[in-house]
Amino acid sequence: MKKLIQDSKRLTIVQVISNYPNAQPVPSIKGGTEKIVFELTEELVRRGHKVYLFAALGSRSKANLITYPKGFRHKNIAGFVIRKTPERADIIHDHTFRSALGQANLNIPTLCTIHIPDRRRVKYPVYVSKSARQLMGNNKGFYVYNGINTSEYEFSIEKHGYLLFIGRIIRDKGILQAIEVAEKTGKKLIIAGPVKDLHFFRREVKPRIQKNAKIRYVGPVGGKLKQQLFKHAECVLFPTLLEEQFGLVMIESMACGTPVLALRNGAVPEVLSEFPNLICNTVSEMIVKVRQKNYPPPLILRKYVIKRFTNKKMTDSYLRIYQDVIQKESGNSKRR
Repeated sequence: MKKLIQDSKRLTIVQVISNYPNAQPVPSIKGGTEKIVFELTEELVRRGHKVYLFAALGSRSKANLITYPKGFRHKNIAGFVIRKTPERADIIHDHTFRSALGQANLNIPTLCTIHIPDRRRVKYPVYVSKSARQLMGNNKGFYVYNGINTSEYEFSIEKHGYLLFIGRIIRDKGILQAIEVAEKTGKKLIIAGPVKDLHFFRREVKPRIQKNAKIRYVGPVGGKLKQQLFKHAECVLFPTLLEEQFGLVMIESMACGTPVLALRNGAVPEVLSEFPNLICNTVSEMIVKVRQKNYPPPLILRKYVIKRFTNKKMTDSYLRIYQDVIQKESGNSKRR
């Protein structure tokens, strides 16, 4: 087995996260990408690597934090990062949504994690699931599953009998399908997350909430409130209509001991690979499964996440890729 680079050398690593057009500080209650970059950065620092983090104003980190000026635009990211990157940086890890650094053809080895659907070609792409690599990368490049710090997720075997939808309020995330499940099962439904399509919300979502006293919208959530919602839900609904890249909500829910019923799209079969009974082919099937309540025990769900989707496992994987990319680029330089 290849020896991990963190055992032999402390690296200087530059992490760059997108700040345009929707700048969010790291970490953020609104952004899954911000959370993942934060977890990776903090774990790299804990392991003794020297890390520089370029992120939006208001961010916090134990790394050397460099924030973008107010009103900064995507086209300026590469130049800004290049000017402020230390000369002896070993690798740049680009998390920007348009791969700003990966497109710049730099002398420093540069790795790009593709967090959103994007077929833009870069030299060293990393996708967040096998299905994403297949769909967008034609099976080329790397893949690393997202990971969370499970110690920050509260576990409970006590459930309060409500369904939970948590995510961006847009059509393709399946909010209308979640409402349909609640309507047809007579279950309580709590909806949490930022409204990203106000017209859609006002015309199609809000009227159905207003007609059903058992459905409640609580807005964007984070911190203790998010923990409470996750750990006491009977089940989280994930009826995504997208070819989902990963689906962070699924592992967050299971870390709290709460099952997830999800439509079979994108990476869902990978993330729920040990729980095929939680994967649904149709909304009708999801309705049946909500009624049956045949869910895995809470502790089994949490142990599954600890086994497969932690920040430590994610960091191990990225460090192996850093080593691979640095060695390849070093070999290329010698040949030149």
